[in-house]
Amino acid sequence: MSPEQLEAALGKSEQELTLLLSNKLGLTNSHVCMKEAALLHYYLQGLCWALDAHLSPLQMSFTMAVLDVLLHNITEKGMDFVDNVLEFAKALAVACQSPTPDKGPSPLLSLKEAQALIRFISSLFQNYLLYKALQISGREELLLCAQETVDVLWSQTDLAALEEGIATHLVTPDTSQ
Repeated sequence: MSPEQLEAALGKSEQELTLLLSNKLGLTNSHVCMKEAALLHYYLQGLCWALDAHLSPLQMSFTMAVLDVLLHNITEKGMDFVDNVLEFAKALAVACQSPTPDKGPSPLLSLKEAQALIRFISSLFQNYLLYKALQISGREELLLCAQETVDVLWSQTDLAALEEGIATHLVTPDTSQ
């Protein structure tokens, strides 16, 4: 997302952010498709964290770009956790460097902001296996389409009162109708 789009997201509710991200990512079935729901949740967590951390729109754009690269590394490249963390470290090192050591512009992220981003990414990657499962297409349909058929045999002798003293006619259906 561009810094301008992220600036427009400031002050929006979580529902509005969800709708914004759904539209931006082209997710139309996130309420029934586990893959879309996981993607939406992943980016929504990042955006909400960036907003709560009071990052500038440029810093939020960097954070969302890092999230996108990390997810791409998992789902498209099949990169393992350690290699992905090393990629994150490289991106973070660039963002924390000042272009010129003598009174140049300040780095994109301060040390405190970088540490907060590291903590966030660490907590986000507790679901690493879920994001890795996103690379396997069709898996969610298998889970959602599993059906079980239960045959129920009905017999008056099969039902018995749950407790002694309850009249049998109260627990057996009236078949005379």
